[in-house]
Amino acid sequence: MTQRMRYRLALDLGSTSLGWAMVRLNSNNEPCAVIKAGVRIFSDGRNPKDGSSLAVTRRDARAMRRRRDRLLKRKTRMMSTLIAHGFFPADADQRKAMETVNPYVLRAKGLDTALAPMEFGRALFHINQRRGFKSNRKTDKKDTDSGALKTAIHRLRETLKSNSCRTVGEWLHQRDLAGQTVRARYRQTKVVKDDGKTRIDKSYDLYIDRAMIENEFDALWAKQAELNPTLFTETARAELKDCLLHQRPLKPVKPGRCTLLPDEERAPLALPSTQRFRMYQELNNLRILRDGLKDEPLTLPQRNILAKALEENSKRSFVQIKRLLGIGGDIQFNFEDPKRQELKGNVTSSILSKAHHFGQDWFNFDGPLQDEIVMQLVKEENEVRLIGWLQDKTGIEESRAETIANVGLPEGYGSLSMEALGRIVPELRRDVVTYDKAVLAAGFDHHSHISPSATGEILPELPYYGLPLQRHVSFGSGVKTDSEEKRYGRIANPTVHIGLNQVRTVVNALIKRYGHPSEVIVEVARDLKQSREQREEANKRQAENQRRNERIRRSVAGTLQISEERVKAADIQKWILWEELSFDPADRRCPYSGEQISAGKLLAPDGGVEIEHILPFSRTLDDSLNNKTVSMRWANRIKGNFTPWEAFGRSTVEGCGYGSILERAEQMPKSKRYRFGEDGYQRWLKDDKGFLPRALNDTRYLSRIAREYLSLVCPQNTRVIPGQMTAMLRAKFGLNGILGLHGEKNRNDHRHHAVDACVVAATDQGLLERFAQASASAREKQLDKLVETMPDPWPSYREHVRRAVNHISVSHKPDHSHEGAMHNDTAYALLGNGRVRVHKTVEGVRVRVDDNLKVIEFTSAKAVERHGLLPTGQPRPYKGYKGDSNYCIEIVRTDDGKWDWEVVSTFEAYQVTRVKGQARLRNPHLSLSDRPLVMRLVIGDYVRATFKNELRLLTVRKIKSNGGIFVAQHNEANVRQREDEKDASLIYGSLSAGALKKAAGRYVTISPIGELNDPGFRG
Repeated sequence: MTQRMRYRLALDLGSTSLGWAMVRLNSNNEPCAVIKAGVRIFSDGRNPKDGSSLAVTRRDARAMRRRRDRLLKRKTRMMSTLIAHGFFPADADQRKAMETVNPYVLRAKGLDTALAPMEFGRALFHINQRRGFKSNRKTDKKDTDSGALKTAIHRLRETLKSNSCRTVGEWLHQRDLAGQTVRARYRQTKVVKDDGKTRIDKSYDLYIDRAMIENEFDALWAKQAELNPTLFTETARAELKDCLLHQRPLKPVKPGRCTLLPDEERAPLALPSTQRFRMYQELNNLRILRDGLKDEPLTLPQRNILAKALEENSKRSFVQIKRLLGIGGDIQFNFEDPKRQELKGNVTSSILSKAHHFGQDWFNFDGPLQDEIVMQLVKEENEVRLIGWLQDKTGIEESRAETIANVGLPEGYGSLSMEALGRIVPELRRDVVTYDKAVLAAGFDHHSHISPSATGEILPELPYYGLPLQRHVSFGSGVKTDSEEKRYGRIANPTVHIGLNQVRTVVNALIKRYGHPSEVIVEVARDLKQSREQREEANKRQAENQRRNERIRRSVAGTLQISEERVKAADIQKWILWEELSFDPADRRCPYSGEQISAGKLLAPDGGVEIEHILPFSRTLDDSLNNKTVSMRWANRIKGNFTPWEAFGRSTVEGCGYGSILERAEQMPKSKRYRFGEDGYQRWLKDDKGFLPRALNDTRYLSRIAREYLSLVCPQNTRVIPGQMTAMLRAKFGLNGILGLHGEKNRNDHRHHAVDACVVAATDQGLLERFAQASASAREKQLDKLVETMPDPWPSYREHVRRAVNHISVSHKPDHSHEGAMHNDTAYALLGNGRVRVHKTVEGVRVRVDDNLKVIEFTSAKAVERHGLLPTGQPRPYKGYKGDSNYCIEIVRTDDGKWDWEVVSTFEAYQVTRVKGQARLRNPHLSLSDRPLVMRLVIGDYVRATFKNELRLLTVRKIKSNGGIFVAQHNEANVRQREDEKDASLIYGSLSAGALKKAAGRYVTISPIGELNDPGFRG
């Protein structure tokens, strides 16, 4: 029997990359040779501009389609119900004839006189078309009441009263007679202020809410039932009213799984039991530091005194705590430091026990009733039902119940379910015990036994992560026929979800090829232990930031007139950036336009102020506060994806003078102001280039989860190391020079991830311990000295790494799906002869713009009467959309043996799939034009061809609409940015179909672990 090769697998895990290296272990379990290394590149699932999940755009579009589908279904249901109860004829022509009858006349007339059945049906069907806005207490908070929509609704209510109109339909009839608009038109009006500057006022001419529609239905039905009780029956009323007013409840956001009971949902943070769980954990871990730094836990009576105080207050300072315990002011607690001067109390109880809520009666409710009340406040969407429930359950009056129904409580979810809390909180209260002991006392396993790798079983391969890591994923469907992702659930963070799936793909391929690893090491971006001075400095900065954030939280809450608990982190960040504009609040202006930004405008949803990246995020990936400011939205749209100099310095932009921009930038912090200069981007490239904070955060989480995941195939020895050590060792071992760039890490080559993995692979536990100890006890200079005296892992290590890296074929995750946006969102009117028209809003004024533009033309068989027919008899196109993406390019062979090209747009791919199926779209032998297919290429595919005088492995980076492809060598990174900068080292260029044939080009594939499959040139 052949002995299995013993090797160590090292992973350099990032948010868009996975570098890996295999190192052979000798008989002493020491690394002695690099077997193989590789890199896998993939998307992080986020929009590069704002960091949002790419699923958001798809979800928004899907929501619009669903709303449209539901409207059509409601109209169909209303039609059927009206026919069933005799209010509409079954004959379509007779119903069509009713379209000429003015519905507003009928809606007013029906309040006083009898309507014919068809007239009532016509009126009700018209009401059903636009049935008014219905607010939801969970999504529409009181702080949005000043918005244009709710302002218009409030104004309409007052108008109905002042005009003595019984229903909104009667009022609309009056407007119709007067020739005024009866539709909710959105207006943006440019207003010149006293100081000569302008603002954009946003408003609706009118806006109707659902309550007005319900009132009109009831009024119309009551009168018609009085005049014709035979037809207007109670059964008909109930069915028609339900059809008109039924609102599909919002699909609730399903919480994650409980840490201890994975089949249970996590409880809301606002739940009193969740609040007490946190409180008792902290109190049971609180230590009194006596002289000589000797610490002692609280006694049970001491703990109970503090628990009572925290139960009745949202927080207690350590000064107050010392007073409650009767101990001296010189005594300190283990949690007490400059950044923390208090313990957080039961926020929910402190809110609900206020005089205008439940008052002291709240503390007379037992724990289960308090939890039940809060669950209703968190879950119930209908305010009327909630108010009734509160009255029935607690006996309070209606006005107080209404106030409670609109209370703001902590949002989010804890880590445990209600059942787990019900078992653990009593154990925490029973005695001064820590959480781990309370878990055992409550009958649960210890946390170390929760991990699926705790049994020591080695799985044949990594399963889908949602199955073993249930504690970290959302609930799945549980249906066996569903995909694994849908069946078992997934992690909400798209970067983590994609990263774990790529870990699975690569590791399973390595196991299949080489067997299970003996050790697995994962590099995680994590700070090493800091010296005492470093910790004190860090704590001081954190304390200052915390005090600043608390001050700003109070200011934001006062400006928005909401509780401090409801202040959003985004608003705090806005305020921080706003204060950086100038010391003088009256002189805080948009950096680009100079428009004054008040505190109210800054925070108003419709204030037109937004957070903006000074140097473009897509080019810097810098999401730090140093690269952010606040500006007017319209000015930011002009700036676009440019630096301030590129947008406003190269050419004159009215209202955004570059000299004035620089003057305003001078008032900002030094670390920020240089970015506005002409050389700001070049200086950033020199000074601040580094990892994206978001990627760093994702990497931390991803690595932590990946450690637990990888333990399934290597439970005996899987560990995580910090990235700082890797960086220092890489330089010491001389590995930066392998990929060039003057001894510095070359981030323009994807293979640098594999270089890092080779460093990680050479790191054993002893080296890690020495490094950690040196970091904790020595200053930076001493740490550097330790690295400088460290020998190579083995004599030929550097040459092994060089050889392994030079043999890497970078593997890019393929995406051959045609699914995506078929076209952009803007609809263009067709003027003929290639001319189109579109409406645009310029400085609050809606204007029409004509242009020459190639668009995808749309027709509608249902609108022939409106738009007419073509001479061919086909419906005439009436609108167009710009197609912004191509699915693939098909290289075909002509009759004379030459190669030609055919570009297939995303829109065309959808049409082919819809009519002929995916098999036709991906036919391996024929193009869509039925010509012999040489190869079909999508972005990210590989070709091997002679390019720039060498046979190279190339990836398709761009498909030209007029034929041909842009390619780059497989290992090239940051291609778009380097192309813009005309980087001479970039191996990049275009190939036409004919040039591809001359270069002996062929389609090849790269496996997840970098294995090349080249069928050879077949000209």
